[in-house]
Amino acid sequence: MTARKIVFQLHLYTGLAIGLLLILSGLTGSVLVFREEIEALVYPELMHTVPRDERVFLQTVLETVQHAYPEDKPVFIRMPRTPEQTYLVKMNYAHDLFVYVDPYNGMILGEHRQEDTFTGWIALLHTELLSGDRGEIILGVSALLLIGMSITGLILWWPRNRKFSPGFKIQWAAQWKRMNFDMHRASGIYTVLFLLFTAFTGTSLVFNKTVISLINTITQSPPRAAPPHSDSRQAGMPRPALDMMLHQADYMVPATTTWINLPQKPGAPLVVRKKFIQEFHPNGRSFIYLDQYSGKVLQVENALTASLGTRIFNTLYPIHIGAIGGAPTRLLQVIIGLSPLILFTTGYIMWWNRRKAKRYHSRLIK
Repeated sequence: MTARKIVFQLHLYTGLAIGLLLILSGLTGSVLVFREEIEALVYPELMHTVPRDERVFLQTVLETVQHAYPEDKPVFIRMPRTPEQTYLVKMNYAHDLFVYVDPYNGMILGEHRQEDTFTGWIALLHTELLSGDRGEIILGVSALLLIGMSITGLILWWPRNRKFSPGFKIQWAAQWKRMNFDMHRASGIYTVLFLLFTAFTGTSLVFNKTVISLINTITQSPPRAAPPHSDSRQAGMPRPALDMMLHQADYMVPATTTWINLPQKPGAPLVVRKKFIQEFHPNGRSFIYLDQYSGKVLQVENALTASLGTRIFNTLYPIHIGAIGGAPTRLLQVIIGLSPLILFTTGYIMWWNRRKAKRYHSRLIK
C-alpha cells in the first residue's frame, strides 16, 4: 500500500470506530456552551433572587444547609457572581446533590440531583459518559484519536496538483455523491484547526497531569506547589467563622471569590478560589489555602504571577468552552460541536457507497 492509502485507511476506520462517540461529544458540548443561560431559564426560582441591602453571613448559610441535610456533607460553595444570583452548595461530591440558598435571607430555595436535570445529565454525559472515571478515559482517548483524524484528514485533503481552491468549495449542482464528497472535504478543512484545538484542550482536561508536565517541560516552568496541610493538632480548638477566612483571602488576593472548597479530611485546607478581571477562565485560577482550624493563610497561588507553563495550561479550559472572546467564540464553539455530525454522516455515506460498489463488482466477476 502507498503512504496515502495507509493514511486513508487510518482516517476511515478511526472515523467509523469513534464517529458516533464524537457526534455525542460534539452535540452535548454545544448544549453546555450555554448551560448557565439554560439553567437560569428553566430554574429561575433556584438561580435568581431579588437583590437587597445586605447578605447574611456565609457561615449562617453553611450551618443552615448542614442542619437541613444532616446525612449529606457540603463540599463546594459557589459564590454569587451577580447581585441576583444565589448560592449553590454542592453536597457529597461535585456531581451529586445541589442545594440553592438565597444570599439575602439565608433560606433554602430548593435542591436537585445533578443527573435529574437536563443540563446536569448532559454535563455528565459529555464529561464522563455517565460512567465515572472509565468514561473520562474513553473520552480522553477519543480526543487523542480525533487529533489523529484531523491530521490524516488534512493530509488527504492536501491536493497533489497544488490546486487548493476546489478543496474549499461545494459543487451544489453536481451529482449527489460528488456534492456529499465536497461537503465532507470542505467541512473538514474549515473546521480542522478548531477541531484540533477542541480535541487537545479536551485531552488536557482528562490527562491533565500529563499535559501540564509536558507544557512545563517545553516552557521550562516549575510545577505548581503541592497543596499545604492544615495543622490537625488544633482540631479540638474552636474553628474560625467562614466569613473571617474569606476576609483573610480577600486581603491576600483582591479579586472576585468564585468558589470555596470545604475541607473533607482532617489535614486538608480550606481553599478559596478567585478570579481576576484579566482572566479568561470563568472561575479564575487563583487559590488561597487556609488552615481549617486556625484560619491562617498557608499558601497563595496568584494566576497573574504564575509560571508560564501554568498560565498556558490555565487557558486550555476557556478555549475548550469558547470563553475567550465572549459570545462570538461561544457561538463558534456551538458550530464546531455540530461539525462531527456533518463529517461522520458524509464520511459514512462515502464509505457505504464504496462498499456497495465493491460488492457489485465482485458479483460481476463471479
